Amino acid sequence: MHSLIKNPVTGSTLLITGCLIGAGILGLPLVSLSSGFFLSLIPLVVSWIYMYLSGLMILEIYIEEKKNINLMGLLEKTLGKSAKIIGYFLFSFLFYALLSAYFNGSSIIIKDALESILHIDLSQRIVLVFNGLFMFFVLLFGTRTVDFANRFFVFLMLVSYLTLIVLGAFQVRSENIFVSSNQKHLVLFSFPVFIVSFGYQNLIPTISHYLNYDVKKIKSVIFKGSGLALVIYLLWNFIILGMIPKSTATLDESSKVFITRLFDYSSHFIMFVINSFSFFAIITSLLAVGLSFVNFISDKSENYKNRFFFTACVIIPPLIFALLDPNIFLLALHIAGGIVTICLFGLLPVMMLWKTRYVLKRKCQRIFPFGKIVVGVYVLLSFGIIAIEIINLIS
Repeated sequence: MHSLIKNPVTGSTLLITGCLIGAGILGLPLVSLSSGFFLSLIPLVVSWIYMYLSGLMILEIYIEEKKNINLMGLLEKTLGKSAKIIGYFLFSFLFYALLSAYFNGSSIIIKDALESILHIDLSQRIVLVFNGLFMFFVLLFGTRTVDFANRFFVFLMLVSYLTLIVLGAFQVRSENIFVSSNQKHLVLFSFPVFIVSFGYQNLIPTISHYLNYDVKKIKSVIFKGSGLALVIYLLWNFIILGMIPKSTATLDESSKVFITRLFDYSSHFIMFVINSFSFFAIITSLLAVGLSFVNFISDKSENYKNRFFFTACVIIPPLIFALLDPNIFLLALHIAGGIVTICLFGLLPVMMLWKTRYVLKRKCQRIFPFGKIVVGVYVLLSFGIIAIEIINLIS
């Protein structure tokens, strides 16, 4: 048991799971509402497979380079400087936006908890600053510190998650699960949301270094970490969609209001559990995204003299955005998040794989197990999901 706790494979698996299970999980049932539980299984599972294969593509290219290179260095080496510039912009936009949203969301929950439990009234800006300082010092001490902090928060997140699952299980009705949808085509529009929910590829350089570039361990971590997130999503959708008829829910209300209404919004205990789950889900995502971002801008995954500077570069900008106007990034993330994620973690990895395998004909270790046909289908699926997102935005 002691060796399991200290095992970096366990920590790496939970880093991926913690990265994926953000507060957005609360809203997944709303996305699945129009199509129903069983029909929503298709985009959810396909999205997991899509992003799992994306991780294998990146790992195949990255493992040949190993030290002193990050995702952008990989892009430049395989696709050229223009691809690196595009990738740098997409990565920075996506992860500064995510960090800003996470800082804002977690600070709101902390502020509300201080008021309701300890009767301490602090402004959200003060809470934001302390939140930023906490994350700064955790990230400053590197992967191992983040690993153990993440394990602690993932454990608390799973406790609150399982509490909600147990409470909700008593209210599940089979007629809600087996309800037939009259708008089956709307299931297509859930693809971009589900794709974003499986974004972990930014962690591959960090985890690879942490596991000493052991391909077998890294592949296992990617599969188990993302697979655990898939199981958590599936069970959550099953419970929530089984609790209430579609006719009584609206897509206009916030995810937290929706979930709270399903349980008992008058119960302080239920509110505490929901807020706890939201908070720990945000914190685990914040830790994983922050760690990968520090390693991203440092161009290495090992200890370096300038970690203080790199950590500040990761924490300060999104903290400023959250202090000034968090809605700017939240709106941008809502509009472009799906497209940016697919371009960054879908199209660019498949282009790197194609260039390395079939143009440069390098003798790489074959980690992505498929050939040209599957790669071609993957590209078509990528453009199809982007088209769905564009149609959804303009309609």
